[in-house]
Amino acid sequence: MIEKTFYVTIETGFARYAAGLVSIAGSFSSNINILYRGKSVDLKNAPECIMQVMNLGICTHSSFIVKADGTDEAQAITAIAEHLMSLSTVHAILNEK
Repeated sequence: MIEKTFYVTIETGFARYAAGLVSIAGSFSSNINILYRGKSVDLKNAPECIMQVMNLGICTHSSFIVKADGTDEAQAITAIAEHLMSLSTVHAILNEK
């Protein structure tokens, strides 16, 4: 299992990025979850998980964790991190386990 923590710096919240995360997660075989304030959403459960991610209420100046577990977990975390970092609104906090 690999996990990476991300810090949100956008002023408009996190909801608009939910679909992108779900799309990327769907291209990997590993189990991929997003965790925020004690709640977890399975990013592979599209389309329901898009609303579940938005309902987490991830907000500006908060952090969340993405966990991947499976045969392509490293590639999944890398793809998600690259996507989030390309948005210039989220900073990765390296915390691999």
